[in-house]
Amino acid sequence: MPAADAPGDDSAGGRPIVVELFVSDVERSLAFYRKLGFSVAKRWEDWVLMRRGTIGLTLQGDAHAVAGPHYFTPEIGRFPRGTGVEISIQVDDVDAEHIRARSANLNIVKPIQDRPWGARDFRLADPDGYFLRITSPLRGE
Repeated sequence: MPAADAPGDDSAGGRPIVVELFVSDVERSLAFYRKLGFSVAKRWEDWVLMRRGTIGLTLQGDAHAVAGPHYFTPEIGRFPRGTGVEISIQVDDVDAEHIRARSANLNIVKPIQDRPWGARDFRLADPDGYFLRITSPLRGE
């Protein structure tokens, strides 16, 4: 019998992965993610847990990383942050989300389009340049 928390073992309660983003301005990032439909679930100083349905996202002010020493200190001033990472947010209606993002004047960096792998998506960048893909399966897929 596998140990609890072993890969593929659901006995641990299916704990979700929550992505934590180090941000340069917590209030600016909060405003951005609220425009995407996230709400604050918990806040402590410059740490904020946001939720949208089952999706969890944490914003962490970067002052302690900037002050160092921290693993991120040498790179924290780079823009965009998170280069090489794409955060995929799966939604029921990507077209409605695209309208929401456009209406809020969010930074859409790749237009909405159908993909050959059976998805429809668009991509945007948050205020620190983190790359987000908003996606839905193509209707009928």
